[in-house]
Amino acid sequence: MRLTKQTGYALRILLHCAMAGDRSVTVADVAKAQHITEHNVFKIVPILVEGGFLETSRGRGGGIRLARDPADIRIGDVVRVTEETHIEAECFGGGAECVIRPVAPINRIFDDALGAFIEVLDQHTLRDIVTARPAKAGAKSVLDAIAPI
Repeated sequence: MRLTKQTGYALRILLHCAMAGDRSVTVADVAKAQHITEHNVFKIVPILVEGGFLETSRGRGGGIRLARDPADIRIGDVVRVTEETHIEAECFGGGAECVIRPVAPINRIFDDALGAFIEVLDQHTLRDIVTARPAKAGAKSVLDAIAPI
């Protein structure tokens, strides 16, 4: 399975906020540090707020920050709010209405596989990623390790 850029950006935004601790960060700071356009950060932040991962504040010293402890944010939950969590095979024959779709075994297999994928992600939290050792040579922090070149 391939995750969308939106999910990658969402994880990077959450990681950036986790590394900031209780301090609020601005969208501009996140965008610059994570090499994401401000437009994309502004597009994803409401999704993360609605999912209960981020909170926002206005005014001087305002910005975004985690709404809960990184240990309480499961990666599977982030994927659920940023990805389509149902896969359905197209019906062969090109007809507008596919009468076999509800009973097609391939769709049940896809749903089972996707469920297993998400179940593994649910075993890991944002804290697990924050405390992981950087994998990229020369990286000083997790954020450096995940930022694109």
